Amino acid sequence: MRSPADIFATTAADRAVNLTRQDLIDLEHALKDGIREFLPFASYSLFFPREGDPCPALHYDHKARELVLPLGLRGETLGVFVARGVRLAAPKALPPLLRHLATGVLEKLLLYKRSVTDALTGLSSREHFTGSLSQAIDLIQHSLGATTGGRSDPELQGFSASLGVILLDLDSFQWINERYGYLVGDHINAQVGRAIAATCPRHVTSARIHNDTFALLVPDASPKTCFQLAELVRQAIGALSFQDEVTGDNISVSASLGYANYPQSLRGRQFQRTPREQARILLRAAGKAVGTSKDHGRNRVFNFGDIVKAGGRILEVLPMQRLAVSLGRSVGAQEGLRYLVWSPRFQQRTIEAHLSEDERLLGRSPTLYKGEIVLCEVQEDMAFAEVLHAGDPAWSPEPGDRLTLIQERDSFFAAETAGDGAAAPRRDMLTGLYGYRDFLAFFARARGRSEGFCVALTRIIQPHAERQAEHLAEAPGSRPGGLQQRLDSAVAQVAALAENILLADPGGKPAQPGLGSGPEAPGGKPARAAGGRFGLGGLVHFLPGADAAELEKRALELCRQAQAEHGLTLAVGLARHPFLHLAKADALDCARKALEHALLLPAPRVAVFGSLSLNVAADRLFVEGDLYAAVEEFKLALLADPENMLARNSLGICYAQMGKADLARREFERVVAAEPDNVMAHYNLGWACQRLGEISCARAAYERCLTLDPGHGFSLVRLGSLAEAAGDLSSAEDLYQKALDTPGTESAALRPLARVALAQGDPARARECLHLALSANHNDAQALHMLARLYLDGGEDPQIAEVLARQSAALMPERQEFWDTLVLALNLQGRHEDALKAEARSRA
Repeated sequence: MRSPADIFATTAADRAVNLTRQDLIDLEHALKDGIREFLPFASYSLFFPREGDPCPALHYDHKARELVLPLGLRGETLGVFVARGVRLAAPKALPPLLRHLATGVLEKLLLYKRSVTDALTGLSSREHFTGSLSQAIDLIQHSLGATTGGRSDPELQGFSASLGVILLDLDSFQWINERYGYLVGDHINAQVGRAIAATCPRHVTSARIHNDTFALLVPDASPKTCFQLAELVRQAIGALSFQDEVTGDNISVSASLGYANYPQSLRGRQFQRTPREQARILLRAAGKAVGTSKDHGRNRVFNFGDIVKAGGRILEVLPMQRLAVSLGRSVGAQEGLRYLVWSPRFQQRTIEAHLSEDERLLGRSPTLYKGEIVLCEVQEDMAFAEVLHAGDPAWSPEPGDRLTLIQERDSFFAAETAGDGAAAPRRDMLTGLYGYRDFLAFFARARGRSEGFCVALTRIIQPHAERQAEHLAEAPGSRPGGLQQRLDSAVAQVAALAENILLADPGGKPAQPGLGSGPEAPGGKPARAAGGRFGLGGLVHFLPGADAAELEKRALELCRQAQAEHGLTLAVGLARHPFLHLAKADALDCARKALEHALLLPAPRVAVFGSLSLNVAADRLFVEGDLYAAVEEFKLALLADPENMLARNSLGICYAQMGKADLARREFERVVAAEPDNVMAHYNLGWACQRLGEISCARAAYERCLTLDPGHGFSLVRLGSLAEAAGDLSSAEDLYQKALDTPGTESAALRPLARVALAQGDPARARECLHLALSANHNDAQALHMLARLYLDGGEDPQIAEVLARQSAALMPERQEFWDTLVLALNLQGRHEDALKAEARSRA
């Protein structure tokens, strides 16, 4: 029976943070630099005695000028450092002193490890995790900027310029602490940390960031990769079992997990923030996914990107068919999104009926949907919706019901507002306009009666509105509803201006009272203009027969008067029909894209839906990783304006990432022809030509980049790679060195310099460059593999080579040579069975 003292002793042992052999491998560069401070040497090697073998003694060979320096800390020998090219003035007296100095270096490494390690679990600390996440985000931003959206290194085929953050929180853990005591809770936390460390690959950074909350940083990860790892971790935690010796209770634990990906989970101006701020945003997104996981029943995994699609629920039923739902701007919700409502009690399930002892019937009941709703007002963390269609008036939505995102064409319900018997539309009491639900019903009818029309979306941009929305409740002495009252007042003022400006007749005469809110004319006649509310601070207007150019002038005048008379800043998105081959029903979505475009512009923020708005929408799809959808949107942008070189260049980048270098080259050539001074277009063209083996064209493109911008370091790297491939190592080294001296491309030049150093027979310099490359990006699979080969080819410790090769193979499992190096390292250690398993894994 374990007493609390035994548990405390176990927990204390769990908290011991000591230096290990693996730490010497991970911190080899710092170890080498520390020893070099008191012992100059020409080259060195690090190796570890095999278990059972005697450790080499401290020894200095005067003739060979080699010092064998055992690395010991607190009575344990961790490894052996062999320094070559050493000159000692006192060969007998100095070695013992040097060993003590080396111990001091190990003590510094131990202090560093303890500063970045959570003592209870042995995982990374919160500070180290956020620092690593910030560094990884900075690396991705740097990479994306290298080719305006492409990879910074064409050799890294597996590098997707993305990462994942998985957050997990133990379920009902506070109850365990209160029931069994905090020492038991600490013990469980420690074991959970060990389970996480054992489940995650070495290239994943795992940390305990608060009490029973853990985080994982997964480099080069897609949403699918994050989900698979999160499921493995969830299962590993669920397999743990504990027993309380006092009560005899068996304690089981489970975890709710959520994940978010970068850059897919960020949007808009969030990308303009610092990497450290973006890291906080990403953690918050993963935290929201954890909250959704708990909300859906705990012990499951949820993706932040799926919250807006399937993570919402009804929080409260309000009067007048309005609902409060758990979706806000923070998860990507926006006005106009439509959802099916269903009860978790009546979701799809298996129904079984026994006809006899040996015969039974099995079937799957369909999910029963209560109706359909539309989001009308979206705030930071919640939204308000209105019921569009009811499946059964007697079975109304209630708190806890779930939401599933749909498109208008996917509606299961016939429009209730069609026909002459439709219920009278309700007016917004503040403006006299339609509510958003009723505007949608009006728009569905009115667009069918108009061959040409425009849709205008207007949004009020309050100074620091987003910040006020986030912190209003926290502000001391703030009045509840103060922000809402200010927005309501502003909407009323803008609605009055829009009535006189947007809805004026062609002669500039203001509209008649009520024209902006009246229903369409009866008898199938063309519909009149009408307006409605669009969220908390927005308006939507339907304008039949309006000319887009004239309407743009009016929108600019609306922005000017709103600023001059009321101090309000507006953004207006305009869409016209017909436009290309788009359907009438697409006009509202087109206006929404135009509004997103307008929000990115300087004042006055007015955008007419067209090629540039499509470009903005396509860029968003590109960032989210949906390359095929982005290609279609870029094509549409070029169909609208063949001279949109920004869209053409972006289309070429999409083709390049899809491996279609010939199509990419065609687009880049067109951009270069239209914009001969476009540095990025020349660079991208060189990349495509290099991929296609057209070396002279690639070289000319990179040289043109340097003519236009002598400090374009990535062109130096590319020219260096061409010289290296041609066997001109001297020129390649010179070009790589210039890139190393160019701000912004230092890390991109380190591994190529290591390759050249190896080819020139200078392994010491190659090792130095590779260590620096790994300091810049500790998940550089190519550098890890090259370093592993260095150890093996130099006849050094294969154990270190195994660690490095294993990590490189985990990062890029599609590279057969990485597995071959791992197999070789295992065979050199006599671990032939493990080598066979690794070889079989590489062929899978």
